[in-house]
Amino acid sequence: MEQEVIDAIMDFRAGAKASDDKRDEGLPTEVDGVKRINDISYGPDSKWNLLDLYLPKNVEGPIPTIINIHGGGWCYGTKETYQFYGLNWAQRGFAFVNPNYRLAPDVVFPEEMDDVDRYIHWVADHAAEYGLDTNNVFLIGDSAGGQMAEQYTTILTNEKYRQMFGYELTDLHFRAVALNSSANFMFDPGTITDVVSAYFTPTVLESRHEQVDTEEYINDDFLPSFICTANNDFIRNNSVKFDGFLTAKKIPHVFKMYGDDQNPREHVFLINQKDTIAKQANDDEMAFFKKYLAK
Repeated sequence: MEQEVIDAIMDFRAGAKASDDKRDEGLPTEVDGVKRINDISYGPDSKWNLLDLYLPKNVEGPIPTIINIHGGGWCYGTKETYQFYGLNWAQRGFAFVNPNYRLAPDVVFPEEMDDVDRYIHWVADHAAEYGLDTNNVFLIGDSAGGQMAEQYTTILTNEKYRQMFGYELTDLHFRAVALNSSANFMFDPGTITDVVSAYFTPTVLESRHEQVDTEEYINDDFLPSFICTANNDFIRNNSVKFDGFLTAKKIPHVFKMYGDDQNPREHVFLINQKDTIAKQANDDEMAFFKKYLAK
């Protein structure tokens, strides 16, 4: 891999972490009503195959469960960055599975998806141990994680596509998916930037074209979807296009764009636990999930 791509990734990581740390400064890592369990191993990589689990204490019976796929351009992000977002979901009454996964340039497509599949199987294998409701599971992804959430939903709901990855279904019953500032339509011009090309390399795009072209395999069984973006989201048009795509296929979904000229919002704004518009977005997603909860 060219050194300029490595340098671009290092610069991106440094800038993103500084921004995320500033956003989350002062937030508590322990919150009322939530039990957190840190650094659970779900796979062979001792550094990256780890997840945190946040459990609400005030829920009777099996706990409806959210499995998160974090964003970060396929080359940045950790569960520590998403802990405050996950703790908030646990305070809302959902178990929240908050994993790490390996990052580019150490891995290329579909190895991050392989980690997602590993931790989804971990949830299925350990649900009874932690009181998780296997009949009410929800998937959330933002940015690059949104692309992977879209892709994994397609894997779940299209056997032909699933066979391309060699994955097996679990007994988890996924009810809906939330795609937040999602990076859809990977072959659209401008989607594969220098940083992104560390994961979706030219060789990958040629040899695994069908796997990357997820939208070609979305069928009527795709999960009910909540699509969230913002007026100043730099990939806002991806979400707008995906709204139209699901509308044409008559797949149940909600599309929301937050922010306006007086109160603009940016990419993945809803992770910000200090923001009132982010709270509204999370309230809307929670209402959407609750609509699909099985009794």
